[in-house]
Amino acid sequence: MNDQLALELKEADAREEGVAALVSHDDIHVSKSTFLNGLANHVHRWFRLTPSFGPELVQEMMERLGVRDGETVLDPFAGAGTTLIEAKLEGRDAVGFEINPLLHFVNEASLEWAVDPKVLRHQLQRLESEVGKSEGVALDDLEAHGLTIPPIHNPTRWWRPDILVQILFLRRGIFATEDPHVRRLLLLALAGVLVPDLTNVTLGRLQLHFIDRTGHDINVWAIFSAHVGRIADDLESLRESGAHLRGYARCYHQNSMDLSQLRLDRRVSAVVTSPPYPNRYSYVWNTRPHLYMLGLMQTAKEASDLDKRTIGGTWGTATSELSKGVFEPASPAIAAVVGPVVEEIRAQDNLMANYVMHYFNRLTAQIAAMEPIVTDDARIAYVVGNSWIKGVYIETDVMLGEIVDRMPVANSSSLPKMTTCSRIDSTVLLTLMFFTPKSRVCGAPERGGRPRRAAPLGSALE
Repeated sequence: MNDQLALELKEADAREEGVAALVSHDDIHVSKSTFLNGLANHVHRWFRLTPSFGPELVQEMMERLGVRDGETVLDPFAGAGTTLIEAKLEGRDAVGFEINPLLHFVNEASLEWAVDPKVLRHQLQRLESEVGKSEGVALDDLEAHGLTIPPIHNPTRWWRPDILVQILFLRRGIFATEDPHVRRLLLLALAGVLVPDLTNVTLGRLQLHFIDRTGHDINVWAIFSAHVGRIADDLESLRESGAHLRGYARCYHQNSMDLSQLRLDRRVSAVVTSPPYPNRYSYVWNTRPHLYMLGLMQTAKEASDLDKRTIGGTWGTATSELSKGVFEPASPAIAAVVGPVVEEIRAQDNLMANYVMHYFNRLTAQIAAMEPIVTDDARIAYVVGNSWIKGVYIETDVMLGEIVDRMPVANSSSLPKMTTCSRIDSTVLLTLMFFTPKSRVCGAPERGGRPRRAAPLGSALE
């Protein structure tokens, strides 16, 4: 072993030992860290997005970041709106970015707290009458009633014919609602029960799986009206607490990797988010029934094109593109950190090697893209997920930390410090990462727990 290599190994060992002293590891129960925590919570229960973090975790992240009155919180991967909803419930201002048109709609509709719950409930009698008109109507008769089947591939695989007919009559009634705010909440109620209650799928662990529901008792009206009732109940609670008057929240239909055309009326000083994990989960594929039923997409090409623009998309033509050639690292930092892992995967599967490189290229680009809209003292918290790909463990937390640490540092006077907050199950490690732009890491309050290997975070936005 030559002297230079020995020196590099010694420096690497010293860095790792130093990081272990700065990092704490806490167990977070699954009911707190995932969507399960929101299923019984006001507003959060209006729409279920399985791969999303829980409201209690968002609360903890904002607490650790020390979010103060008057600050604006950003979630660049808004998802089902967990961060925006929770921030507004606490009277804080928040903005979000979401590239998926269905999830952008869910965010905006979930913030319609000014709607009078009595007005919402008043729509039910009219809508029940609309659904009643579907009795005896077959799929072949829809055109005579002025209705068309959503342009999703093989619609009767997604919905039983009789259920599809009822949903389309209900949808027409919702579209006819005059008040746009009430109409938005009614569409959200439909989206909230569409999957899996009315569709031939089960959620499984994450991905949608088709099932045969031929003999199932599916009462479209009962399921939908009950959910409208839950939304109305929550609106009443919001009014009683005054929460509908507190905080400002808005979600932009926006690709968080490119903010060059975005014009915000404020800068954000705290970021709370959970980006896609490197697990090949496609938010586009899993929201297709909603996208087409709500009229947010009209062609199959729209869905595949959208998936190509996302960070973790591997569905449709995105898959074929990943299978071609070799995806190069976007920076020397990514080459140094991700390159060796990718080459180990490439020996088995070129597509998945390209997927991992593409993932870190885009996630790093997203972090850098926030620079113009965050304050100099912004505090940032990311929940990231690790995964196994072709037998290779993808340590997203460690790798992202090392990438950020290798970026140029504008202000090196601050000492590096990071606190991770993690839970481990049989397949994934979720890590709560804290860091700041244009300086070294902004640490959370000290927490007890056992240290684990992770890299220190440096400048995120240089």
